[in-house]
Amino acid sequence: MRVLEEKEIMGFKSGTQSILKAAFKKNITVNKFLEDDRVFILEKDNKRVWLRGPRLSISNPVSLWIVKDKYLTKKALSEIGVPYPEGYPAKTVEEAQRIAKEIGFPLVIKPRCFEGGKGVFLNVDSFEKVKSFFEKSCQYDEQVLLEKHVEGKYYRITMVNHKISGILETRGIILRGDGISTVKKLIADYNLSTKAVYEITKKTKDILLFQNLTIESIPLIDTEFILGFSGAEGGDWIDRTDEICQENSDLLNKMTNYLDLAIIGLDLIAKDISLPITATSSPGYVLEINGAPDFLFHLDPTEGKPRDIGKDIINMLFD
Repeated sequence: MRVLEEKEIMGFKSGTQSILKAAFKKNITVNKFLEDDRVFILEKDNKRVWLRGPRLSISNPVSLWIVKDKYLTKKALSEIGVPYPEGYPAKTVEEAQRIAKEIGFPLVIKPRCFEGGKGVFLNVDSFEKVKSFFEKSCQYDEQVLLEKHVEGKYYRITMVNHKISGILETRGIILRGDGISTVKKLIADYNLSTKAVYEITKKTKDILLFQNLTIESIPLIDTEFILGFSGAEGGDWIDRTDEICQENSDLLNKMTNYLDLAIIGLDLIAKDISLPITATSSPGYVLEINGAPDFLFHLDPTEGKPRDIGKDIINMLFD
């Protein structure tokens, strides 16, 4: 272990930079625990906090275990009245089809515990697709979650010290067919017009699959298709932090206190974040909770005000 110098932080990812930069401004000693990994020990006034990226030693390990499991997350949310899409886990195709019959189409199929958005299929609308997508999703986890497909705007929310630190409305890349070009060609044309090049991966092929497309398909003229659920692989990140209504803010505050997690990221679909998500006229649903959120998009949104999440984290830890 050695004391890190401030000039060294430029070699780390922007999220880690954000935290360490705020630490140095408060005269906090930053120790690098491992030379080949981003593990740090922050020290000031006899207080010590371990850090790896957004993972903190103060986090509740039991709740971290719960929120990694998307089905157990639903159980936790039900205890405090936070709305979520109805859904159940399945180990076999037969179980999956029984669940599909019970909750009805359209569905979302995704791995129960696997992170990263892989093996996720939206708008599943037939038993044939349930079988096909269940088997593909099982490549990432032993159990698969089937849940009711819900519509709305997609939000990524980061909370620090049980308060809203940043909200982004996120939109994945949407392309439009011309009746001539393949999906692969349309992606290549898109890459010529943007700074952030989109790379075709297995995840791309999964996302195309539930839209009945492959990279060699030729979408009909003016037919839209998506390349991602959010802006993680490219798209738009629009700051909406100041637009959340008090009812939603209070509900999410209650949720983080119940889980005893001082830092979380959550994915939420809602009609509008400025309207209460518990109201029937403006429904919203928490999809997933991440106990170690990647918050780099808050630092440089495509539209709106940047949010210094790292500063909020250090203020919570050492104020």
